Amino acid sequence: MSHKVDSRMGVFDAVMWGVESDPLLRSVITGVLMLDRNPDKKVLTERVEEMTVRVPALRRRVVGNPISLVPPRWESSDDFDLSYHLRWRKASNTRDEAHVLDVAEHMAEMDFDRARPLWEAVVIEDLKDGGAALILKLHHAITDGMGAMAMSASLFDLTDDPSQRGPQELPAVEDTGHEGTRDRIVEGAEYTAKTAMGQLKGVAGKTKDLLSGAVSDPVDTVKSGVDFTQSAARILTPASTPLSPVMRGRSLGVHFSTLEGSLEELKQAGKRNGGTLNDAYMAVVAGALARYHAAHGVSLDEAPAVRVNMPVNLRPKEGEASGAGGNRWIPARFPLPLGPNNALGRIKELHPILKQARTEPALEISEPVFRLLTSLPRPATTALAAGMMKGTDVAATNVPGPPFPVYTATAKVTGIYPFAPKGGAAMNVAMLSYDGRVLFAINIDTAAIYDHDVMVRCFAESLDEVLALGADE
Repeated sequence: MSHKVDSRMGVFDAVMWGVESDPLLRSVITGVLMLDRNPDKKVLTERVEEMTVRVPALRRRVVGNPISLVPPRWESSDDFDLSYHLRWRKASNTRDEAHVLDVAEHMAEMDFDRARPLWEAVVIEDLKDGGAALILKLHHAITDGMGAMAMSASLFDLTDDPSQRGPQELPAVEDTGHEGTRDRIVEGAEYTAKTAMGQLKGVAGKTKDLLSGAVSDPVDTVKSGVDFTQSAARILTPASTPLSPVMRGRSLGVHFSTLEGSLEELKQAGKRNGGTLNDAYMAVVAGALARYHAAHGVSLDEAPAVRVNMPVNLRPKEGEASGAGGNRWIPARFPLPLGPNNALGRIKELHPILKQARTEPALEISEPVFRLLTSLPRPATTALAAGMMKGTDVAATNVPGPPFPVYTATAKVTGIYPFAPKGGAAMNVAMLSYDGRVLFAINIDTAAIYDHDVMVRCFAESLDEVLALGADE
């Protein structure tokens, strides 16, 4: 018996889609997998098709509603053609990783064909070392970084023999159907009427809690209310001007760079100095930015901090059920100090700051606020989002990857680099752990950071300094 599939975008997905009225807020994830050999074409094609079945948005296009106050739908694409989305090409020019990144940059700068599902992949064969690369580009509305790793499980094996994985049970391909204009208007009106009163429920609930608490514990409740108000101001106050006096320009241009280091050394750098892996990672980021500003003659006194946007993951813990599709994160936005002028001092300084950013009291109202944004006309949504995003100097994300080597279609994966969208920032730095290494994927806005070679050198120096804190003595 057929049933109607719930294909309405989630609120976070809808905001990622809607803000693209401003091209500078374009939200594209570009993953680069470096392989030790050419993958088996038949096997890889089968695995990619399996991935599209497990993540239905990969087979659907986005359809907006004539009533703009509702999130768009994921609607089945009648002309879904895997060969359009998955392409193969021979390496050219330098035939090395630099060539792969050039191709990835070009893909990232190009918009999607909005009449088709919002993803594409390119396999580059015959690199000069005998290797290959798989570049996967997808819209952030489909999933986030953690979801993309879960989604990629369809591509990965534990050995170079794909047959060892055994038969897989796949869900049925669901058809969302196609709504006519009248149906869209009716559904839009019903959705608006149903959700209009509930969109501020989270905010109202927090207010009710504070009022109730005022009766039984007025002192602590007042403090809690002040803390919540200050937290909300830190998260939601518009900030359209970057803090950095150097990285001011914004454009559609991108430059991709990669770095890598020892996962154990980075962990130990944080642990030995009273922090965490994430503290050590952000110390690398802060150290690189301090060096870059110094290279431009800007001291720590002149630029003591930059504004960072860091996603806080809401996905279930490992081992719990969690789908690969959709966005399950909330943004934490805060000033990142660039001092003290050494790696050890930065880790100690950052630990309480990053802990507060992950546990801001107002983070719990992010979903109702995002839901409210989806209920505004699209230009208003874009303007409000731009006010909170374009003042960001750096976006930074930390994604755990496989702790052991993986293979795809007979080829060993030698590197996984998730280039996350700039989202109005001068740069997005993503770190992924894989098989004992930390892999950095740095997405640089070429108008904000024209001398990207200097920035990458600053990152390499900062990474070496932090890793030295965790190296065996």
